[in-house]
Amino acid sequence: MPEGGFAAAGYTVDSLMRALLIVYDEDGDTVFTAQFPNPYYPDEGFIFTRDIEILENGYLLLNWIGSPEGINNDEIQILRLNKEGELLWEEEYGITSKDDTPHNIIATPSGYIIVSIRDNTNVARQNYEARNHIFKINEDGDVLWEYFSPTGELRGKEGRGIATTDGGLLVITGQGVEVYINPETGQMRWHNYVFKLDSSRQEEWSVLVRDSFQAISYNNQLTSGIEVQDGSGYAVAGNLIEGTPEDGLYFDGVLAKISSDGVLLWKRYYQHIPSQNTRHYINDLAQAPDGGFIMVGEVRDTINAPRQQGWLLKVDEYGCLVPGCELVSGVKSSDDSKSSDDFTLLLYPNPVSEELQVYFSGPAGGEHHFRILDAQGREWRRFSTRLPASPDVAGHAGRSSEVTLLVEVDELPAGVYYLQYLREGKVVAMEGFVKR
Repeated sequence: MPEGGFAAAGYTVDSLMRALLIVYDEDGDTVFTAQFPNPYYPDEGFIFTRDIEILENGYLLLNWIGSPEGINNDEIQILRLNKEGELLWEEEYGITSKDDTPHNIIATPSGYIIVSIRDNTNVARQNYEARNHIFKINEDGDVLWEYFSPTGELRGKEGRGIATTDGGLLVITGQGVEVYINPETGQMRWHNYVFKLDSSRQEEWSVLVRDSFQAISYNNQLTSGIEVQDGSGYAVAGNLIEGTPEDGLYFDGVLAKISSDGVLLWKRYYQHIPSQNTRHYINDLAQAPDGGFIMVGEVRDTINAPRQQGWLLKVDEYGCLVPGCELVSGVKSSDDSKSSDDFTLLLYPNPVSEELQVYFSGPAGGEHHFRILDAQGREWRRFSTRLPASPDVAGHAGRSSEVTLLVEVDELPAGVYYLQYLREGKVVAMEGFVKR
């Protein structure tokens, strides 16, 4: 907060669900707690805080609420609070025939921009409609203008936005594909999608941040974005699904850079490897003073405990955990002349203490298998990954892809080890490393 201390917003559930604001002093001690039930309680109880804006004289809470008006109707609620957390005014936004789902608030000198999604999932099970809905309110909650993405396009899943230095908006969302389930039901699945609005709210460009597969999952989602400090474009982060429902899904963390004119420059995938079928989520993104990026999220292991861990990544300005990954142009030939596959295999750091970072670039599609052996040839670890194609990255044309694998090695005794890359059970590459 401007005067020091911190504010956190969320929700709490006991016998009743409430929006929640907690204000702390600089030492982390609670100054006050404020809670707010759904305004339609007891007819409706659902209320979920999506964002907070800290003002000089109070707070704005952006809530997603259930409304008794219409059928299964969700709406957007703004709570304006004073410095003590007392309610000054409350406004709701939405229509009864559609669901309105808020995502974030953007403060401007002349009011506040609300970035949201409007869709018909409350009343439809097929023939879906979804649009980005962005509107601006003044200090009293009155709507000053509204923007809707074009009709006939399915845009939804996420509807987050950031203000850009040219007075426009970068909108982080999804491009939908309706998938047939049965004669009465379809399902929305998503590709990650970014578009740019100018200061007049006219669309300048759009870009997909996706793999080469059809939209195979509801879980593809970009969660955050920033304008890069040197003016070279934008960075967006989230998660992206690889594979197919038939041969398994891989949930990768993803970071991508987009130029100022909407060209996808590069896209990096990250996987932490405690086991197979681990799911990776990046929830927030910031730029570090050195020009690199810091990402926070979570890793969910579907097999082993602990099932859920916090995840923190620091990469350089090219999205590399392994230094020099930006120098890999497409792929290069293996040293094994008998192998027809092309790939790059880089290890960092070496020597290593806790986590070995493995940069791997190779042919897209199918699984790629690895194992770790000690100097006596004993196997200590085995794991695999899948490489998605990257048809949308400038200069790559979908012929190869890359991933950075984060492999825990702290349980290995100190000594010399070898990481082997296998295809069809045969070793086609091997790199050595030292475990401290």
